[in-house]
Amino acid sequence: MDPEGEDWLPVIEKLTLLKRGWPSPTWTWDARFTMIASSFDKAVEAAARASAVHALPYAWDSQSLSTAPAGLRELCQRTGGLRAKQMLMAGRAGPLVLVGLWWPWGDGKTITLRLGLGEHGAAEEPYPQVRTLFGVDMR
Repeated sequence: MDPEGEDWLPVIEKLTLLKRGWPSPTWTWDARFTMIASSFDKAVEAAARASAVHALPYAWDSQSLSTAPAGLRELCQRTGGLRAKQMLMAGRAGPLVLVGLWWPWGDGKTITLRLGLGEHGAAEEPYPQVRTLFGVDMR
């Protein structure tokens, strides 16, 4: 393993734990927010939350968002803010802040988790490794 790749090992380890218990096998690329995303049925919400907490142990809703760190609040605003039942999630893995956007759909049946790597661009490491881990194609 190259020395730079080793810096990302904590990121890959935490995301592997998240993926292992994730209730949906399908992840996609969300170019709007430079994040990967997975949607799942509300019936498996508890399993999804239990899996997400491996990488994203901190969470804020629209009522508590003001207590989140400033950088996370700014990121949340750039993605449209939080509506009722939505959450901003976060965790640290090595040098990165992992970010999650937990967005229930209006139909009340589906939830999407968008997962990002701080302020990293799509081509910056470790995004290529993360997309490989989750089987995400940018097309």
